[in-house]
Amino acid sequence: MGTRGGTAAQAPEAGRRRRDLASPRRVSSSCQSRRTDRRPRRVMAESDWDTVTVLRKKGPTAAQAKSKQAILAAQRRGEDVETSKKWAAGQNKQHSITKNTAKLDRETEELHHDRVTLEVGKVIQRGRQSKGLTQKDLATKINEKPQVIADYESGRAIPNNQVLGKIERAIGLKLRGKDIGKPIEKGPKAK
Repeated sequence: MGTRGGTAAQAPEAGRRRRDLASPRRVSSSCQSRRTDRRPRRVMAESDWDTVTVLRKKGPTAAQAKSKQAILAAQRRGEDVETSKKWAAGQNKQHSITKNTAKLDRETEELHHDRVTLEVGKVIQRGRQSKGLTQKDLATKINEKPQVIADYESGRAIPNNQVLGKIERAIGLKLRGKDIGKPIEKGPKAK
């Protein structure tokens, strides 16, 4: 025979290999294997699949307990129901004014809070501009929101000594007491 065909003994093997590659291969995997032993499976005597034992029911979730239907149902059953709105719920308020609200509750004649005077607002504005700061820059410097600085400058804010102290240190001017607008004198540092 020719050089391409090879020997006569090799020709049938090459043909078989081609057929083997063309035919689908049968692969046994662990997921396809079946159980070979046909012994009956043991069933535990104490396990009863037909009955269910409920030890306790879950109570209503917080959202379900707050719903109007749950409140009305509790009232119909005669239970005591107390509903109260959270103060400043859903708002990011850093400084609470509970002291002032309690004072306002006791007050009978004047029904308003004391506000920052316009004089203090002008001093804050003047000190901020002398340092070359915007309201936003001053707010980030003292870790407050820009709206807080705007409220203090316009005289709408309820005075908070913590915020006033931070603003005083940032702009270097006094905002409280009788020396409003004068520079803060830096005393000797403690050792």
